[in-house]
Amino acid sequence: MDNRVFMKRYNEFYFLTDPEDFINSHCPDEEEWQLLENPVKLEEFERMVLKTSAFYQLRLTLIQPRHFLLITENGEASISMGFPQPVDFTYQIFQRSCCEQKELRGSVGLLTVTQTTMKLRLLPPTVGSFEVMIFARLGNTSGMFGWVCSFQVECSKPQPAKDLPENPYLCWGMQRNAEALGLEPRVCGSEVAVLGGGTFELVLHTARPLMMLCELSHKDLDQNLAKRCLATQIEADKLTCHVLCPYTGYYRLSVFVRDYELAGDNFSNAGNFMLYCAGNPINLNELFPPALSNWCGPGISTDLAGLSKFSHTEAIVSTQQGQLDITFRNQHDLDIHAVLSKEQRSRAGHDLTRHIFLAHARTEVMVSVTLPEPGVYKLSLYASAAPDEDYAPLCDFVVRNGAEAGRPAFPRTYAAWGKGDVLLEPRTGLLEPHSRVRLRARVPGARRVCALGQQTAELHLDDSGVWEGEAVTGSGRQLRIAAFRDLTSTDMDILVCFDVRDAA
Repeated sequence: MDNRVFMKRYNEFYFLTDPEDFINSHCPDEEEWQLLENPVKLEEFERMVLKTSAFYQLRLTLIQPRHFLLITENGEASISMGFPQPVDFTYQIFQRSCCEQKELRGSVGLLTVTQTTMKLRLLPPTVGSFEVMIFARLGNTSGMFGWVCSFQVECSKPQPAKDLPENPYLCWGMQRNAEALGLEPRVCGSEVAVLGGGTFELVLHTARPLMMLCELSHKDLDQNLAKRCLATQIEADKLTCHVLCPYTGYYRLSVFVRDYELAGDNFSNAGNFMLYCAGNPINLNELFPPALSNWCGPGISTDLAGLSKFSHTEAIVSTQQGQLDITFRNQHDLDIHAVLSKEQRSRAGHDLTRHIFLAHARTEVMVSVTLPEPGVYKLSLYASAAPDEDYAPLCDFVVRNGAEAGRPAFPRTYAAWGKGDVLLEPRTGLLEPHSRVRLRARVPGARRVCALGQQTAELHLDDSGVWEGEAVTGSGRQLRIAAFRDLTSTDMDILVCFDVRDAA
C-alpha cells in the first residue's frame, strides 16, 4: 500500500443503516438483502455516486449529477448539493492515467457555498479522465474535513487556457457566513464579472459599521502595483471598492471585513470575486495615487469627526476644467488642513501647496483646488481639534484631471490667514505687472485692511462685511494684503501674497 497503513475504525452509521442510504455504498449479491421495495440492478449500482457515511451524517442531498460519471459540455461540468445546516466544503481533483493519479493545482474548479447550497464548477485543463473528491465539515467549526463523495469526469475538449487566478480562500462569491460578519444578504456567486473596460466597482451593503480591506491578484500584477489598483470607501451602511485593471485577463478580488469599532479584531474573508477584463485596460500612468488610505471619500471617519454635507460624496472626483471646489460642514469647528500630491509632474511650476486654498466661513469649509497639468492626484484632508494637537487624517479623494491646459496657483497664505477669512477676488496667485487689480476679501475682526505693493492702497469695508478696493501691481515682484487687528497698534498681519509676473 505504498507505506500507507490501513486502520480499522468503528462507524456506527453502518449499524441498522436505512436501506435507502446503505445501497449507495454496498450492494448485496442477492437482491432480496437490499431490503428495498424496488431493488437496484448491479449496472445501476455501479453508476451511482459513491457516498460515505459523512455524507448522511451532515444531512447532505445531491442535487446534480445523479451518477458518478460526468461528461463535460463545452469543457465544463458541475456538481451541486443542498443541506439544511451550515456546511463548509473543499475538494481535490486528480488526473487519472494508466499508472498513476496526479493531483491538479490551481483554479480548475470554482466553488460557491451559500447557507443551504453548494456548487462546484469543474474546468478540466486538458483532455482526459479526472477524479473529484468532495470533503465537508459542519459549518462554524474548525474540525477536519471528511470525505463525503466522489465523481469521475471525462473531458474530450477542454476550454481554451484561461490562466484563472489562484484562490487561497477556496470559495468564490460571498462567503457562507458573510451575513454573520455584518454584510447584507445578496446573490453573488462564482459567475465571472466581465468588464468591457478596465474599471470595476463592488458595492456591499452592511447591517452595521464595518472596516474593509481588499486584495487584488492577476498573473502579471505584483503586490506594489496591485495596491495602486484599489480605492476603498467605508461608509456606515455600505462598503465600496473601486478596481482598476491594467492588464487584460482574469483577476481575483478578495474582500476582508471586521467590526469598525473592534480595532483589535482580525479581518475575516467575506468574499472572493472573479473579474475578467476583456479589453481596454487602464494605462499604468492612470492608476490610483500611491499610499492611498483605506478611507477614500466621505465615510465613517469624517462622520465621527463631525464633517457632513459634502458636495462630493464619491471617492473619485473627475474634472475637465482643471479646478474644483469641495465644500462640507464642520460642526465641531475643527482646524482643517489639505494636502495635494501627484506621483510625477511633467511641468515645472509652483509647489502643489500653492494649488490648494482653504476658506472657513462659520461652519462651512471650502477646499478649492487648481491643477497644473492633467493626470491623477491625491487630495488628503486632515483635522485638528486644538492648536497643540497633531493633525489626524480624515480621508483621501482621488482627483482625475482631463484638462490639458494647466490652471494657475493660488496666492500664498500666511499664518494670520485663518478661520472666517475668505478671499473673493482675485483667486489667481500670479498677477500681471502694471495692472489695476480689484481686491475683495472677508477678514472678520479686522480694523483696517490694505494692499501693499509699490504703493499702499486702502481697502474699505462695505455693508456686507467685505473689504474691497483697487491696487496697482506696478513693476514690483509681489502684492500683499495685510490687516490691522488693533487700530492702536502699528503691527500688521500679512494675510496673503500675490506674485507679479516679470515685466521683462
